[in-house]
Amino acid sequence: LYIYLASSIIYFFVLKDDKLSEVLDLSLGLLVLQITFSIFIYLAGLHIQKGLLSKQEQKNQELELQLLLSKQRAIEIENKQLQEYTCYLDKNEDKLRRFKHDYQNLLDGLKISAQEDDVQAVINQLVEYSASHFNQKALRKYKGVNHIHDKNLKSIAIAKLTKLYDLKIDYSFGCDKDIYQIPRSVDVLDLIRIIGITFDNAIEESQKLINKNKQKNSARVDAMYYQEDGDFEFEIRNRIVDRNIDTNNIQKKNYSTKNGHMGLGLSNVQKIVHKYENSMLVKYSVQNGWFVFSLIVLPDCDGEK
Repeated sequence: LYIYLASSIIYFFVLKDDKLSEVLDLSLGLLVLQITFSIFIYLAGLHIQKGLLSKQEQKNQELELQLLLSKQRAIEIENKQLQEYTCYLDKNEDKLRRFKHDYQNLLDGLKISAQEDDVQAVINQLVEYSASHFNQKALRKYKGVNHIHDKNLKSIAIAKLTKLYDLKIDYSFGCDKDIYQIPRSVDVLDLIRIIGITFDNAIEESQKLINKNKQKNSARVDAMYYQEDGDFEFEIRNRIVDRNIDTNNIQKKNYSTKNGHMGLGLSNVQKIVHKYENSMLVKYSVQNGWFVFSLIVLPDCDGEK
């Protein structure tokens, strides 16, 4: 547009004026104006670009800071849970030692009652003493976790058991055999994601069940780790609100029942499982009001590095 207007003006003066010098002066003036305008546009564009880059750098720094704070917060939470677990072990070890010592004294004191055939009195006193010295739920809080030697598997178990305990949801966890490592064919972080998602689904469904029935004992979560011959097995089951869940549909993205069950979470699980078609087996089922999730990681092949 600028070139068109400048050319039109020059052409007009050429037709109307015989003085070539004036035409050249005009042309030179327009050229200088064009150069000045171009420099101005360049500097303005450069200034705007620097401003945008500065804003983007600032935004990136803010995101990095948020990510760093988030990681630090996650580490703090994990450390707090591990410290709580350590204190739990130490505390209950001391309790067991005192219990053993006191129990021996108590038995010595009850010998006379036993010799007089007053067995029921002995039993009643033993039961009363045990109940007053032990919180059964607290004793079972981290049951089996001591057999998990892989720090990632142990951390996710401690985190989710702590959440269940704090929410007062009835639960059990089992790990009877020592687990030192999982098969190398699976990335442990992917396995942790699966375990975390299924625990969160079970906790969410348990809260819905409690809200519906207004009873804490209406919900329950049972989970376990197991290993044999180099494999790794994980199973978790929980009571559910809707007993007619279609296990074929819940794996699909955005699927949910009218009560908003676990469709999205399990669709994410399915994406992870798809990466390990040759080494990971997953099964969903609904059995008598329970949702059951089972996972098996197959052992490494002989000679696999």
